[in-house]
Amino acid sequence: MTDYRTASIDPEFKELLCFTEKIARDAGQITADDIARVHAAGFSDRAVLDTAHVAGFFSYMNRVVQAVGADSTANVATESKTKNWSGVPVCEAHT
Repeated sequence: MTDYRTASIDPEFKELLCFTEKIARDAGQITADDIARVHAAGFSDRAVLDTAHVAGFFSYMNRVVQAVGADSTANVATESKTKNWSGVPVCEAHT
C-alpha cells in the first residue's frame, strides 16, 4: 500500500490509519475528537491504546536508528568526536 487515503480498504481502517499518522507526526495534537472518531469507526479503547503504543514505539525506534547511524539516510560523521565519559563535550555545539 502506497497511500492509505486512496487504498481500497474499509473507511473504518482509513480512520484508524489517519489517527496513527497523526500520532506519528505530532502526538501532542491528538484530541478527544480524534479518539471519538476512532471509536465511531468501531474501535475500542484497547485498539486506541494499541495503536498509540505501536505508532509511538515505531517512531521512537526510527529516531534511535537514525541517531546511531544504523540506517542508510542518517548523516553521521565517520569519525567519532566522543573523547571519553569524563564530562568532555561530545561535539563542538557543546563547547
